[in-house]
Amino acid sequence: MAFQHLNGNHDRKKFDCGNELINKFLRESANKASKGNLSRTFVAEGEASGEIAGFYSLSDIHVATRIEHKLYKNYPHPLPGVLLARMGGDINYQRQGIARIMVVEAMRRTLQINQNIGVVGLFVDAKDDTLIEFYKKCGFTFLQKEEHTSRLWMPISSIEKFFKDRE
Repeated sequence: MAFQHLNGNHDRKKFDCGNELINKFLRESANKASKGNLSRTFVAEGEASGEIAGFYSLSDIHVATRIEHKLYKNYPHPLPGVLLARMGGDINYQRQGIARIMVVEAMRRTLQINQNIGVVGLFVDAKDDTLIEFYKKCGFTFLQKEEHTSRLWMPISSIEKFFKDRE
């Protein structure tokens, strides 16, 4: 499955992941966020030209919370990271493993970012217990519960190990 930057050829209006907030982000905000250099959105095309099977957005994050990890306990705060800001799979492509593929692709891009500027890892904010469990199964570690979300992260060393083990 190949991923590319969201562009004008992608049919954002037909995309429906079953979550109206995620749909609205893709339809109304993803291009604006990209043009404003706030995030980048990547899409996996479906079977039809321009059809979006799934997408994810990455942005930078500066983590001010204490990261309990031996590599980072003595570093100053905030620490730089990559945020998996939004992700969704169209209902016609759900239950086919696309979400896990998108997480792996986000991990790959995080490694590329790390090679250029240095980051401590990939972060995600899970909105409910089902998403927390999904991200834990993908290798993320629970960091903290916040008001309406829970923050998880995957250290850059874990991402490197993930790809090294698959060479």
